[in-house]
Amino acid sequence: MLRFAALTLVLMVMMGLLLQCSPASTSQPAENIPPAKIQLMTSLPIIWGEGGSMEDILSGKATPAAIYAHWQKRYDMTAVDSFEGLANSDTDIVLLAQPPAMDPADIATIDSWVRAGGKAIILTDPMLVWPTSLPLGDKRRPLASGLLSPLLNYWGLALQLPPKEETGVAEMAFPNAKIITVGIGTFESIAPDKSSHADCAFSVANVIARCKVGDGHAILLADADFLNDALWGDQAGVDHGDARGLVDNFIADMQKQPVCRSFCR
Repeated sequence: MLRFAALTLVLMVMMGLLLQCSPASTSQPAENIPPAKIQLMTSLPIIWGEGGSMEDILSGKATPAAIYAHWQKRYDMTAVDSFEGLANSDTDIVLLAQPPAMDPADIATIDSWVRAGGKAIILTDPMLVWPTSLPLGDKRRPLASGLLSPLLNYWGLALQLPPKEETGVAEMAFPNAKIITVGIGTFESIAPDKSSHADCAFSVANVIARCKVGDGHAILLADADFLNDALWGDQAGVDHGDARGLVDNFIADMQKQPVCRSFCR
């Protein structure tokens, strides 16, 4: 088990009214509905493990993290390093999980795609605590701090660091679910008078924002450490299914939203 700061924060995040989704422990895919087609962009070492080489992948030495293996079984998920062609794809949801520094063109693509009726789930952490043996400067290292400010600011949001006294291990409690994480950030609404901004509602403590962006929707969580299965040990008293179920609920909630692209206006 990883060693973290001794401080433990218990944060109750009641999402029922905000997210209008079923409890994580009971979330099940609907029958006769094809799995959601998701494009994933992430800097986290969850796809083939830290520093997984092609040789390791082919030999079976590199295996996906538990959370990514779950997503592969449940969804039609594709990991991407660019969103070129997104507008003409049949993608249902874009999932940004602490993505690497994005090209300005990709940020513009995400914004325009969501505004035209797309759906995005964004996990952006202002203080990621994800141990790695990769040296500083290695592009394979998970991004220590979210770099989505251009997109967030355009939507009228700012990502804030947690207070110094709340940077230790934290328990986030949702209806019928709990996850363990580290250093939860928050969102702040900024300059809400610009027409480019999103219409956002916030959870308790502003750790989750649900936004209407043009004709589309986005759910944002100011944390990504909870995807690290090193935090899922029995001594934490938390079933790792809660971490999976939280994202499953986000996806299920998105699937309930009406689909409308620019051509159906």
